[in-house]
Amino acid sequence: MAKKNSTLNPPDSTTPSPLVPIVAIGASAGGQEAILELLVHLSPTTGLAYVYIQHLDSTQENHLVDRLGQATAMPVREAQHRMQVEPNHLYVIPPNQGMEVLDGALTLLPIQARSGIHMPIDQFFLSLAERQKEGAIAIVLSGTASDGTLGLRAIKSAGGITFAQDESALFQSMPRSAIVEGVVDRVLPPADIAHELERLSQQTSVFRQTTLPETVEPETSESLLIDMSKESAEDLKVIIQLLRRATGVDFSHYKMTTIRRRIIRRVLLYKLDSLHQYADYLRHHLDEASLLYDDLLINVTSFFRDPETMDYIQKVLLPQLLRDKPAQEPIRVWVPACSTGQEAYSLAMLLLEVLGDRALNRTIQLFATDLSESAVAKARLGSYTRGEMMDVSPSRLQRFFTKVDDHYRINKSVRDLCVFAPHNLLKDPPFSRLDLISCRNLLIYLDSTLQRKAITTFHYALNANGYLVLGKSEAVGNSAPLFSQLEKNYKVFSRKNDVDSRATFNKFPRQLDGDSGFYRQSAYAKMPGLTDNSVNDRSIPAHSVSDLDKVVDNLLLSQYVPASVVVNQDLEILQFRGSTGLFLEPAPGKASLNLIKMARPSLVFELRNVVHKAQKSGEPARKTGLEIRIKTKIHYVAIEAVPLDTASEERLFLVIFEEVEPPVVPINRSADARNRRIKELENELANLREDMRSIIEEQEASNEELQSANEEIISSNEELQSINEELESSKEEIESTNEELLTINQELQVRNDQLSEAYQFAEDIFGTIREATLVLDTDLRVKSANPAFYRLFKLSEETTARRLIYELDHRQWDIPELRLMLTDVVTSDTQFQGFELTYLSPETGERILSLNARRVIRQQESILLAIEDITEHRKAQSMLEEREEWFHQIADNAPTLIWVTDVNGRFIYLNKSWLTYTGRTLEDAMGQGLINSLHPDDRSGYQDKYDASVKELKPFNSEFRLRRHDGDYHWMLENAQPMFDREKAFIGYIGSSIDIQLQKETTQEINKQIKERTHELSQANELLRVALSTSMAGLGKWDQESQATSWDERGKEIIGFADDAEMKSESGWLNRIHPDDRERVTAYGMECITKNRDFRMEYRVVHQDGGIHYVLGSGRMTQDTHNNPAILISIVMDVSDLRQSLGK
Repeated sequence: MAKKNSTLNPPDSTTPSPLVPIVAIGASAGGQEAILELLVHLSPTTGLAYVYIQHLDSTQENHLVDRLGQATAMPVREAQHRMQVEPNHLYVIPPNQGMEVLDGALTLLPIQARSGIHMPIDQFFLSLAERQKEGAIAIVLSGTASDGTLGLRAIKSAGGITFAQDESALFQSMPRSAIVEGVVDRVLPPADIAHELERLSQQTSVFRQTTLPETVEPETSESLLIDMSKESAEDLKVIIQLLRRATGVDFSHYKMTTIRRRIIRRVLLYKLDSLHQYADYLRHHLDEASLLYDDLLINVTSFFRDPETMDYIQKVLLPQLLRDKPAQEPIRVWVPACSTGQEAYSLAMLLLEVLGDRALNRTIQLFATDLSESAVAKARLGSYTRGEMMDVSPSRLQRFFTKVDDHYRINKSVRDLCVFAPHNLLKDPPFSRLDLISCRNLLIYLDSTLQRKAITTFHYALNANGYLVLGKSEAVGNSAPLFSQLEKNYKVFSRKNDVDSRATFNKFPRQLDGDSGFYRQSAYAKMPGLTDNSVNDRSIPAHSVSDLDKVVDNLLLSQYVPASVVVNQDLEILQFRGSTGLFLEPAPGKASLNLIKMARPSLVFELRNVVHKAQKSGEPARKTGLEIRIKTKIHYVAIEAVPLDTASEERLFLVIFEEVEPPVVPINRSADARNRRIKELENELANLREDMRSIIEEQEASNEELQSANEEIISSNEELQSINEELESSKEEIESTNEELLTINQELQVRNDQLSEAYQFAEDIFGTIREATLVLDTDLRVKSANPAFYRLFKLSEETTARRLIYELDHRQWDIPELRLMLTDVVTSDTQFQGFELTYLSPETGERILSLNARRVIRQQESILLAIEDITEHRKAQSMLEEREEWFHQIADNAPTLIWVTDVNGRFIYLNKSWLTYTGRTLEDAMGQGLINSLHPDDRSGYQDKYDASVKELKPFNSEFRLRRHDGDYHWMLENAQPMFDREKAFIGYIGSSIDIQLQKETTQEINKQIKERTHELSQANELLRVALSTSMAGLGKWDQESQATSWDERGKEIIGFADDAEMKSESGWLNRIHPDDRERVTAYGMECITKNRDFRMEYRVVHQDGGIHYVLGSGRMTQDTHNNPAILISIVMDVSDLRQSLGK
């Protein structure tokens, strides 16, 4: 009966109400023309909702909604916050807003510019990928920069479908960026994209179900995608087997929900109706296996993903790791499933930040691996778009990246820490002696069997104090005995050391292909019947025993009855069939199920040989005429080895033993019988020789392979010596170290390939040169021009290419002298530099150009003409010369003496005033120093001050006597300042001097008068002191501004102050005046101060002991330079005794 095709079926009536599938369309410059063309060809009744995100200028009036509404019958609306999405509607993002989708509604958000970059298209695409997953469709149309690339990557990784506009885009940067990154499924003009959307909208069995509400269980929603009948399940199994044969990777233990969805995505892209059709398509299109493989490898990553986890790693985990790690030991980190490298580079940056200056003295080895060779290639390149840099802080962007055109390239200091290589975590030998493994969001795509194997591999690879970091939705699960949880929120685990683990992986690790430089599988892994997922287990996995029984039983029942055994490629017996006692027996000593050890001695050589032939040819191999002697009886035996094609991961063989009849020996020994016997022996001998020759050839091939391997081992001897102890510990560690060495060798070989491409890269530099550049052929016609040429001269490629240079821009280049010089370059292989001409055109105005030309050799001879616009340089030079002239005019006409010296103190400039003042000529003074013109007594002091200032490069002032033109010496005041060039290098001093002879003489006269006046005041003070002491009077002062009061000892005694504190206080003197006199004294004192009159009055004071004394006070208020009251001088006398005597 013909096989019924499994088809994609629509859901039944019980399916939950689906959300509306959304098609996101992103565009920038030139995008309106593209979206209008798309809408004109798009049916308004597809049942899909459309969201258009364009870079809009918030300062301009927006008429986009009206324009789009004229091109389609669908309602066109400007998006509003929490607006519910409806089918057959077009929504347009408002200006100056970010937008996301949540629960089927549009959510408007403030602009979220990370690292100074606002990417509204990426923002919406990322939101759509997270919410709608494989039901998402995204389109990138015309635009500049790279907005949308990151979002398309997320949508494709989630299982959605992505489109980009073809070369019809007016501005191709945005679609080209996405295409180059490999995140676009179809590249089409807008009209064809519209037709594809209509076709996809008819696949309701997929898009109506991939947008189910979150309340639907994943497995339930998945079951609605495909009718998983027996035929459908078989088709899916066939697809996985075809993929395994083509790529060497077995996806049978990956999450089937994800696998099925990704395959359905390919079904939709190729307009197929069933998995059976897709399996046929896969058989007949070899490239499709690679495309499906890339689809299944979900390369989703970003820099510093999950910032909280990264913050914990930087602040807690790495410092703790470094504290426990001896400084002399390397820091070893592994990032499996590294995708395009952002995770690995993020950890490398964190390590450099944590180590700081210590990083120079530490060895860091960061291994990053992935199944996808294209992802590894991009990681090695280390170049990322602006969108991919959104999560990198400005400080890290400046420190660790270099901007190259519109991309950012990782700096060498970070790149050299990382080794990238293709690697199958579940099959290839792991790295060893690791301190940290970061494997985030890989386990969620594996079933429990592979998860357990991966966790065991990690435990084996880590050091005793190693750490494991998993994704937020991951855990160690059933492998909890291997790890203890260190941090629950960030899924950080530490290795348990009381449990032993053995990683299982392919016995035949990858070898380096000397021709291609890439990894290839061992030849053993490609033999028929042996899958490429063989592991070290010596027994058949439990899940494959029933299949094996069925295959062996069917074969024995249909062809054989004799005794037989099933062996693997190591000749280990896995199963027995029939009675094998005649041919096999246990060997003495340690028990073994090895076929060679159990076989009768006379069969050993032929058994090994016949299995080897079957293994090499993939066909059954047979040997007859063998003898077994048991005691005195001889048994004649035939053996046959048959390769088995089973689902087992190991390559297996069925070895069949058959006892045959002994050869008939005629009774009469006639010559014919002897000749026949001789012929048989000769044939047997020839067969043996042929077997021996084959063995010798195999041995020689093996020797060559061993010699090649030995050369690789010798070249890596230093690394092998460093891990010698581990190599001796176990076979698994040996294979792990060998894998590491091969990975490093591959990295070195890739870098060598990069060096070989340097010449090609140099040619590409032509397009990035800032100076305008033309490439001319030998007829002086323009072959090519760089973008700088078109920008400078406002010309287009159409008006330039293949034109004579003299015809360009209204024959502006038709200059006789230029013609002659270019002709010499062509005919005489000369070159010229610095040829200047004035270029005048309405578009550019007048420009001054400097031309350089020479011949270059490529595939054919060419002339390279470099054109430098030196207009601004000439203007600056002219301005500099003009300012220099101004300086000379100002300096020469200044009355001040101005000079300039070099670094050795010799004059390099003197103004006219200096020459006139000193009477020296310019020729006589230049090249000399100032010291020769100074008074002999001043030279030593000036030289010391000058030397000290030069040593510290500081300004200095100096006074000295300078010889005038009339021979007299006058005092000069000099101020000198150090001079520096643009590089802050010292180039000399500039100074100015003025004649202060008059000031000097005036100062001397003033000082003389001050000295005389000071002497007079000293004498007066002495007379005052004597007068006061003899008159028993006291002296007091009061400062009007500071309110400070002071008295001499006699004054304090007369007033009767209790202590110095009272005496110095503002109210101390007033408080000692008798209360009845206080108002009178205060009024009289203020009147005298106001009218600037001397005062004299009598008042009473009350001493501390209560005694009342009569005081006669007199004084004067001095004035400052502005005739304001300044200091009050007061003289007081105790007249109590005088009053008493007079009263008497």
